[in-house]
Amino acid sequence: MDLKLIASGLRHCGKLQAFKRGESIQAQLIKQGISKNVFLANNLVSMHLDFRSLVDAHKVFDEMTERNIVTWTTMVSGYTSHGKPNKAIELYRSMLLDSESEPPNEFLFSAVLKACGLVGDLQLGRLIHERIGKENMKGDVVLMNAVLDMYVKNRRLSEANKAFSEISQPNLTSWNTLISGYCKESLVDEAVRLFHRIPQPNAVSWNCLISGFVDEACSFGGLLTMGKQLHCCVLKSGFESSSFALSALIDMYSNCCSLRDAVYLFRHANLHCSVAVWNSMLSGYSINNDNEAALGMLLQMYQSGLSFDSYTLSGALKICTNLINLRLGLQVHGLVVISGYELDYIVGSILVDLHANVGNVKDAHRLFHRLPNKDIIAFSGLIRGCVKAGFYSLAFDMFRELIKLGLDADQFIISSILKACSSLASLGWGKQIHGLCVKKGYESEPVTATGLIDMYVKCGDIDNGVVLFDGMLERDVVSWTGIIVGCGQNGRAKEAIQYFREMIDSGVEPNEVTFYGILSACRHSGLLEEARFILESMISEYGLEPCLEHYYCVVDLLGQAGRFQEAEEIINEMPFEPDKTIWMSLLTACGTHKSAELVTVIAEKLLNTFPKDPSVYTCISNVYATMGMWDRLSEVREAAKKLGTKESGLSWIDVA
Repeated sequence: MDLKLIASGLRHCGKLQAFKRGESIQAQLIKQGISKNVFLANNLVSMHLDFRSLVDAHKVFDEMTERNIVTWTTMVSGYTSHGKPNKAIELYRSMLLDSESEPPNEFLFSAVLKACGLVGDLQLGRLIHERIGKENMKGDVVLMNAVLDMYVKNRRLSEANKAFSEISQPNLTSWNTLISGYCKESLVDEAVRLFHRIPQPNAVSWNCLISGFVDEACSFGGLLTMGKQLHCCVLKSGFESSSFALSALIDMYSNCCSLRDAVYLFRHANLHCSVAVWNSMLSGYSINNDNEAALGMLLQMYQSGLSFDSYTLSGALKICTNLINLRLGLQVHGLVVISGYELDYIVGSILVDLHANVGNVKDAHRLFHRLPNKDIIAFSGLIRGCVKAGFYSLAFDMFRELIKLGLDADQFIISSILKACSSLASLGWGKQIHGLCVKKGYESEPVTATGLIDMYVKCGDIDNGVVLFDGMLERDVVSWTGIIVGCGQNGRAKEAIQYFREMIDSGVEPNEVTFYGILSACRHSGLLEEARFILESMISEYGLEPCLEHYYCVVDLLGQAGRFQEAEEIINEMPFEPDKTIWMSLLTACGTHKSAELVTVIAEKLLNTFPKDPSVYTCISNVYATMGMWDRLSEVREAAKKLGTKESGLSWIDVA
């Protein structure tokens, strides 16, 4: 039996993502009793890693009776490449404790150093660097580049410089890695000086430097001039024909909000055959919210016969998400299927996000379960879509699965799941999520803190909401509005007004939602004069146009106080027609104050305006019964019977 041929077949299955064929070969090897051969087992591990199936890869690894340095290196590299660098380091440490294992070589050191850079394990990285020196491996430029990259990722430029000086003959990767480090630390001038020391910079060198300007441009607006100077240097050096440099320049102009320059550069380039250049321009349109132009470019790419890659398709799907256009999204989905990227973990995740975002949760859920490997983007998109569509139980199920798989829930996922807790008034779940926030250090993040406050106030635990709000270091209009609305909903109108005043004193301007929150608080507590003053200040001081909801609060308060003439004056002054909520509120108040004449007038107005609304008939019947107007009550009930009965509502209770 030719083991090399079998190994070649396994590698081929991994590259082509031939899941069934690969599993079939593995089954045959198990049947013939040779699956634990170290050479074949290593290739089985590699195949499963290509399938992005870490669980299956580790299962093969655990079942191996013999392991060599290739086995350990493959597993460590696999965990690092698939977003599990902590697990990679844990595996490396267990190998060091294994008395039967071979000593690490340069390949394993490189893989572990990459993991150290990703998780910030500077201590282990330094130990490996020290061991490389002791074992006289510093002559290996590839290995030293891994050391250099580890220090750069850990933002230790002084140690990175020292490691760079230890490389006897640094190659372009060495120079480019250090330049990239300076750029990431916003030390653009130092990066430029280092760039000028490179004996022969290549396109990647230019790309590193220009990318540094792109990153800076996202934070500071004054770098466009410097970026243009860099563009001139690229032209002088003759690298304008490089697709790497051109893509980076288009990215730089796009991120500096100079889309016109990016478009000019793209249109006058002779590299239209390069998909990378098209992708950069597509991304530029998307970044600058010019979705129509991006769609035009996508059509042009398709008509020109260019092969779409994962970046092209990802960009196209993001445009569909921005436009919330399911019809267009389905067309791009067809392109994804034709191009063979539907199960790609990046494109597949964005597909899930698109379908969930446009409310097509059923298809999103189906696509999600077809993905061989589910990343945080897929989970985030589906959870957010489920919450948006009201599928809260499914959102909780997805969240449980995410935690079970060991993925890190970011603050955006936590924010979505907190909305589900708020909607269901599930305090038990909310407290568990709060505990997770504290554990991960998200409690102080404004987005998460606001979500937690909203959850507590909607679950009736206003005290915890107030404690969280008072502990916030940064408060925006959303967080202020949240606590004001929460206090109002939980019968603490005076505290809501106090927070409203503090908000204004802090310099944060209230918006329409804030005003509705404070007016609602006044309405629930009968604070009429405060409500009238707040409504007037909304118009006079902040220039905001009140909506029906704002007027309703004041009209309802006037009705409760029996001041019907003033209520009518406000209704007449409104720039739009009153809805049934306002009239029904006033009708109920008339019933309370026994104003029979007004009751009759408002009841007739409601019946004429909303003749097929069952809630109108119910409200009028209740008022007539309160006032003892039995003849009128009989007439309304007869009319309601002809209309038909309304379906009974549903409610729920969360059992702890």
